[in-house]
Order: sequence, then C-alpha cells, then structure tokens
Amino acid sequence: MITVLGATGNVGSQVVRELTAAGVDVRAVARRPAVAAPGVRPWPGDLGDRAFLRRAFDGAAAAFVLLPFDVTGPDHAAHQARLGESVVAALRDAAVPRVVALSSLGAEVPGGPGLAATGYLGSLHDQEARLATLDAHVTRVRPGLFLESFLWSADAMRAHGVHADSVDPDVALPMVATRDVGRAAAAALLDPDAPDVVEVQGAADRTVPDVVAALGPALGLPDLAYVRVPDGEMERLLRRAGLSADGARLHVAMNRAFNEGRVRAHGPRGAADGVLTVEEWAAGVAG
Repeated sequence: MITVLGATGNVGSQVVRELTAAGVDVRAVARRPAVAAPGVRPWPGDLGDRAFLRRAFDGAAAAFVLLPFDVTGPDHAAHQARLGESVVAALRDAAVPRVVALSSLGAEVPGGPGLAATGYLGSLHDQEARLATLDAHVTRVRPGLFLESFLWSADAMRAHGVHADSVDPDVALPMVATRDVGRAAAAALLDPDAPDVVEVQGAADRTVPDVVAALGPALGLPDLAYVRVPDGEMERLLRRAGLSADGARLHVAMNRAFNEGRVRAHGPRGAADGVLTVEEWAAGVAG
C-alpha cells in the first residue's frame, strides 16, 4: 500500500491513477474525501495534524508527499514550515521506508532571508532539507513551471484580453503539465532504484508568450497577448486579485529568480515521448 498526500489535486490525482493502474492499493489523503474507487481508500484530514498523518502513513510501503500552499495567507514560510515539520515527523514516526516528494526546479537554491532569493521555491528548499533527515530512501521530484498555473488567471484574461505577469518575455523556462509530473512521481514510487532527484522538464523550454499564444484560442481569446508589467505593479495587481502581501511579494521574487537564471534544470531532458507539449496541453484545456 502507498499513501498519497494531496490525492485530489492535479498532481496527486494523477499519481493515484497511475498507481491503481499498476495494481497498487492507495490510501488517498486529502482535506476533502476523495471519491472511492477500486484500490483507493479515501483518508480525509489535515496535513498539519501529526497524529492524523501518522495513522495515514502507518503500514505504507511508500508515500508521496507534498506541501499545499495558500497564497492568501499572511506568512507563507511559517505556514509551510508548520506543514512540512508535521509531514516529516509523521513519516519518521511511521518509519516509512520510501518517500517521493513533490518539489520544484530551483529548490536546490536557498531562499535566503524572507525567501527573497527564490520566492515560493525557498520553502521547498527548506522542506527538502527536512526530508533529508529521514532514515528513508527519498526521491525529490523537481518539475518545471506548471502549465496549469496559467489557468489561475483565466478570468482576468477573459476580462482584460491580456495575461499580465513579471516574467521577462524572452525567458524560456521548463514548462510541464501536471499530468506528466504525476506520471513521473508514480514511476519513482514504483521504481526501487529511483534516483535521489528526478527533474521533470516538460517537452521543451518555452516562454510565457508561447504559452499565452497557445492558451488564448483554447479560452476563446485568439488575440490574447502577454504584458510584462513592472515588479511593483505586479505585486499591486496580485493584491487586488486576492493574494496576501506576502504571497504577492513571493510570486514576484520567484519570477525575478526566473528572469535572472537562478531557477533552471541541471540534468538532461528526459525522453519526450508521450510528454505533453504546450500546444497539446492547451488543446486539452479547450476540449
């Protein structure tokens, strides 16, 4: 049996599908109950509850773990630390021998004071350090930028006819669909010899304008354009969209790390067979 955290999310739900297709029983942990299915046992609860997680991990041959984050919270680092410490303590208490953790490209870079160096990614650097203290075989799955993250702005795109952000338009980044991240994580769970780090880079490095050009027609916006706004203005736009001051600051700090080349892949790109391109992903959104 394998325990999967975030089992109803974009990545976690794909991990569950891949594992059950391979005949593995899954304990599906989520804040809200997952839909019961053959081989899947829903396990609703709070990741901040160490005793709950201890029970969720009890008897598991392996676990897929992640840190959900709340962009509206006043102190992202503290929230992530609380959840991260709970997850690692419960893994240790349950003596889970095999752990696959969702992280990110850039998590190898320290976030620095206030996570100013890499924004949100700095909390994943800290979590990787916590996981390294376990007496377990830990694989860190480090994907590029989730293509699904663009959908968070879909309503604003429809309202204004543009996608605004603070990533420089000529910066090409590893972009990946969460489907492919989930597949890579499940493969690592099923492979007893999986490496310590698995980078999931997507089919190719792409720019934000590339994604916007593909996504616009899928959203019924064939003329959708990308606007690179100044960092300070971007923080103000994000605040108006509902992010906390801390969340807006960290988003812009992460983008600055992209622009300055501090977030990048280190290994060779894996085989692209079956990996969604930006255009294929966008066509799926339209479908």
